[in-house]
Amino acid sequence: MKRRDVIKLLGFLSLGSVGVLWRTMASAWQPAPHEHIASTVAAVADLMFPGDGLPRATELGLHTRILAMPDLHALLAQGVAWLDKSAAAQGVSDFLALDEAGRLAAVDAAFASGNDGAQPFVLALRFHLGTAYYSEPLIKAAFPYTGPPQPNGFVDFVDRPA
Repeated sequence: MKRRDVIKLLGFLSLGSVGVLWRTMASAWQPAPHEHIASTVAAVADLMFPGDGLPRATELGLHTRILAMPDLHALLAQGVAWLDKSAAAQGVSDFLALDEAGRLAAVDAAFASGNDGAQPFVLALRFHLGTAYYSEPLIKAAFPYTGPPQPNGFVDFVDRPA
């Protein structure tokens, strides 16, 4: 191998590593969600986990955990835009301007919307909020059952498959 080829190879490798470093830094640095997005995520969190005798999701600060996940920022922006568009079709300025029944209808429509930006948003929120909500010690203490999840076993699966 000639010296010229070695220099070309080293130059190519250094540019490649700079590109990898740039992509890593760019994905790690993302601006925090806009205040409107944060308020909308908090409203949806309280719709999904209202507490009903227990603390609501926002009382536990679960919406801030979701907003702190940089991988979800783009999805949150898409989902909030979809909810705002849905609310505008009902004649109000945005999702937050809807009453509770209107908000519930919009979130239900997002679940049924298919794969156009709203369904992945509400599914991700339900997953992350549900995991965080039921992991909270205060919520776990409200459900004191510590026995097996299927006390009678799995009756349908006693025999071998045919």
